[in-house]
Amino acid sequence: MRERFIGKIKQFFSSEQQEEKQVAIPKQKSSETIKARVSYQYPKNDSFRFPMPIDQPTVGDMERETIRRDRRYHERQIEAPVPSTKRPFKPSVVASPIHGFQSYEHDNEDLLDKPAFLRRDRESRIKDRLQNAEVDNQQDNRQSEPAVDVDLNELISEKRKSQITSDMPLLKEKVQHTETEPDDKLEHQEPVISTKDTKQEQTSRIQEKMRPYNVIMTPSDKRRLREKKIQQVSTEKRELPSLHLLNDQPTGLNQDQAWIDDQAKKLTETLAEFNVNAQVVNVMQGPAVTRFEIKPEMGVKVSKIRNLSDDIKLNMAAKDIRIEAPIPGKNAVGIEIPNKVASPVSLHEIFATDQFKEAKSPLTIGLGLDIAGRPVITNINKMPHGLIAGATGSGKSVCINTILTSIIFKATPREVRLLLIDPKMVELASYNDIPHLVSPVITDVKAATQALKWAVEEMEERYQKFVQTGARDINRYNQKMLEQNNPEGKMPYIVIVIDELADLMMVAPQDVEDSISRIAQKARACGIHLILATQRPSVDVITGLIKANIPTRIAFSVASQIDSRTIIDHAGAERLLGKGDMLFVENGARHPLRVQGAYVSDEEIDRITADARKREQVNYLFEQEDLLEKIEQEESEDELYEDVVAFVLDHNSASTSLLQRRFKIGYNRAARLIDTLEYNGIISGQNGSKPRTVLISKEDYHS
Repeated sequence: MRERFIGKIKQFFSSEQQEEKQVAIPKQKSSETIKARVSYQYPKNDSFRFPMPIDQPTVGDMERETIRRDRRYHERQIEAPVPSTKRPFKPSVVASPIHGFQSYEHDNEDLLDKPAFLRRDRESRIKDRLQNAEVDNQQDNRQSEPAVDVDLNELISEKRKSQITSDMPLLKEKVQHTETEPDDKLEHQEPVISTKDTKQEQTSRIQEKMRPYNVIMTPSDKRRLREKKIQQVSTEKRELPSLHLLNDQPTGLNQDQAWIDDQAKKLTETLAEFNVNAQVVNVMQGPAVTRFEIKPEMGVKVSKIRNLSDDIKLNMAAKDIRIEAPIPGKNAVGIEIPNKVASPVSLHEIFATDQFKEAKSPLTIGLGLDIAGRPVITNINKMPHGLIAGATGSGKSVCINTILTSIIFKATPREVRLLLIDPKMVELASYNDIPHLVSPVITDVKAATQALKWAVEEMEERYQKFVQTGARDINRYNQKMLEQNNPEGKMPYIVIVIDELADLMMVAPQDVEDSISRIAQKARACGIHLILATQRPSVDVITGLIKANIPTRIAFSVASQIDSRTIIDHAGAERLLGKGDMLFVENGARHPLRVQGAYVSDEEIDRITADARKREQVNYLFEQEDLLEKIEQEESEDELYEDVVAFVLDHNSASTSLLQRRFKIGYNRAARLIDTLEYNGIISGQNGSKPRTVLISKEDYHS
């Protein structure tokens, strides 16, 4: 047994020596001639066997091959590491085709913001350096390359060694991936606690590594990457109310075709009685009125049809009619007759339209339906300021509620802030404590005046920021904040709503008019918008300066044609039906559009505001009491007080007439300053016709 084992070992080593001898090929001299010899063997009697016996491997070769295969298998099993426990996956480092294993710039903000000519100069300098370095390397390689006579045996042995060493890591990696362990070994691992903070950190790290570092980016790729980054910052989670907070949509318009045909026949007969030859060419039925489009024959004056309004109303037994002669863009005259039963327009019907849903502006508002039943959607940013006027009960407050509800549905508190002024104290009380408010609903008239002054100061501060950043308007400023990865620096829009302008104009007409005029003239670009409402559209309330700076007007039912011209510069509002029937004149439009306003109930407002309060907390910028305290300080402390004290102490005398002449002020202000000096103990009280005595000296006052 032992001898047989020793014989096998000798045979093993002798086979390796024979193999090495077979591999070693002696060098042949080039002078010797090599002759090729070929042996042929043909079958004689038996069939041709294939493969031939000379080509079949010998027994010794087969044994050596099995020995080598077994040895490689055992070596592979020994070298494969077996992990005791499962370990988390660790990605291997992959070389970048551009940077290799070198580190690359993580902060690519400067590279994206650099101009193109600077990037081209930098690229040209880098290319020149690389070319110079390549030339130097080629010269060094030529100098350092000696002529070496390579032995064939050494090359073959080195090749075999490199193949063996290169195969080993691949085998290791393959075994690591294929081997798995049972789940029982997972008990030895420490528990890992996952929290929300760690998830957020991981997601933020992933977002930071969004830039591909192993490819060359073209300028268009960099531009798309910049736009994608801005879009990721801007698309924050917006929690907006749902339509289920509103009442259900009504069934639709009740079109009575028999009534329409009867009215068209009566209208044609009435015009024929007054020798007006015309035909009804089209009928459009809206929620409240129906418009009959009449095409008169050649030679009929339009003014003749307009003068027949009272006669047409009498013959058709209508409450009121409105004649639009001619209809803009058509060769027809429109006669609007009230419906037998008016159909209500719900806010759900407006908000459910694609036109309102697809609007991207946070200042999108829905007003109602026009005379053809189409939704009327506008944008406060295009207004940019609005005036709402009409008689009591015509629908002004409902229109304001519709506008505010549209803003709450469309915008978050970070996008739009509201400043509500309600001298009536009850109209806008439902909107208290919602997160969109700048301050609680202001009900005091003096505080309202101070709030308008605050809006003027805010406007000036915003323009100062625009100058510093080089922005022209609020949209460009917010875009620059996003490009700088500073979404907190974005400016929200501010919408100022005044429910009753006439009450403010009675208390402080000059201050209110000055503030409103300044805001209306300049505040559009900085994102501050005004919406004024009044029920007394007289010239002393809607002054020429206010009217000139507010291009968008909404007129409800008024008493006279003069009031209609005061509001919209056109007649026609005196013939409206009330209950939301309005004439809407948009910025840039020459002709008014008749709209039936959407109705929002108190229950809907309560549900919407309650939902807004649940979503976010209130963040007031100031309170109404702060404004009142500021007013008291301004009234108690005159800005000339210190100058008056210095003047009185220098001249050692004080009187009302002396202060009037010296400081060029009125009697009332001078008398208040004298009373303040007396109250503070600087001068004595009034003693008949004798002058007042100065009680302290300059040194005592400054001590």
